[in-house]
Amino acid sequence: MVKLLIIADDFTGALDTGIQFVNKGIATQVFTKMPEAIGDIDEMTEVLVIDSETRPMPAAKAYDAVKNITEWAKAIKIPVIFKKTDSALRGNIGSELQAVLDGSGHDKVYFLPGYPKIDRCTVNGTHYIQGQLLEKSVFGQDPFEPVKLSYIPDIIAQQTALKCACVKHNEALNDIKSDERIVICDVEKHKDIEERLDELQEKDELCIIAGCAALAEALADKLRFDAAKPQSYRKSENFLVECGSLNMITQNQLDYAEEHGFSRIHMTVEQKLQKDYYSTQEGLEFLHKMQEECEKDRCLIIDSIDREEDKKGYMEANKLTMNDVRALIPTAHGHIADYLAANKQNTTILMTGGDTLMGYMKLIGCNQITPVCEIEQGVVVSNLKNHGFVQQIISKSGGFGTKDVLVKIANKILN
Repeated sequence: MVKLLIIADDFTGALDTGIQFVNKGIATQVFTKMPEAIGDIDEMTEVLVIDSETRPMPAAKAYDAVKNITEWAKAIKIPVIFKKTDSALRGNIGSELQAVLDGSGHDKVYFLPGYPKIDRCTVNGTHYIQGQLLEKSVFGQDPFEPVKLSYIPDIIAQQTALKCACVKHNEALNDIKSDERIVICDVEKHKDIEERLDELQEKDELCIIAGCAALAEALADKLRFDAAKPQSYRKSENFLVECGSLNMITQNQLDYAEEHGFSRIHMTVEQKLQKDYYSTQEGLEFLHKMQEECEKDRCLIIDSIDREEDKKGYMEANKLTMNDVRALIPTAHGHIADYLAANKQNTTILMTGGDTLMGYMKLIGCNQITPVCEIEQGVVVSNLKNHGFVQQIISKSGGFGTKDVLVKIANKILN
């Protein structure tokens, strides 16, 4: 019986939230779209995660998608709905919070946006990244979705007229006005999340909540689940990093890994952006070369980080938009992963950026993945079946992890 639904706006978000429950042996399923039939949900599943893929959508489309999922959850009587948000508040925050309220019929959503363990905190309704205002952090310079505000009610007000209340970490929820429907709770330490969840349970208001993976971690200990023994990753012969993220944090991680023994290949603009490239003889030869490189090099990086002048010229010549680029790069990485699966290559693949793994799954027509464990904080190991082969895939958000995270993972994963 499903006790909790998590609605995430991108795929790495779905996995790094769902894994908090998998880590504790709680039966969890992750879907890339709403299940077509109730029978698609395993009868043992207690936590259901759906990736709405609304991060890049216009606000109105994101609202419709999330409201539709919420109404479906209400109809099948899932008791707790958790709107997963990005810990750097990227995406359609306001419209999606309104969507879960409208779809569920509840009066309030309690929003706990902070992730103190990675130094992302909310103080007096304002969000900070490693002590900096959100807008001044690396996420203020994001190439696709820069966050230009730090005061969370202002971020929300960009997409909804619903009133917000800001509650300090040591304040009770007693004075919230009836027309304040989005309740933003300060999170400076992890215990702030735990104590707020206790308060919501005591008030019988733990129904509609929102926040990031830190909230999921705390929630896994608060709701009653039937837990089994957690699983672990398996060792492999080779480790491939497919980088589809432009985030500066990820670029620093790649540079560090290269300095510490990883081989590195930079994709050409055609390999990234030519729509039919992987059906050409040149494209097939490139895929075969990548398989050979994976067999030769224990640790390999394939990145799609741009030389800006090359990309701009190619886009203009081929009339490509930034939305086209955002779809084509993950698909290109997907072709490489698909080729390795078809050849039963015992390579663990780490994909960075929420769009990268999703692009692979769309390419092969897969809408479900099995999370296994968390190998580093916010870095999730999953199993994906393709060509009759179970491929071990690791996913990491572009903005996540320490500088040496790729080296740490390689040390764990390799035989």
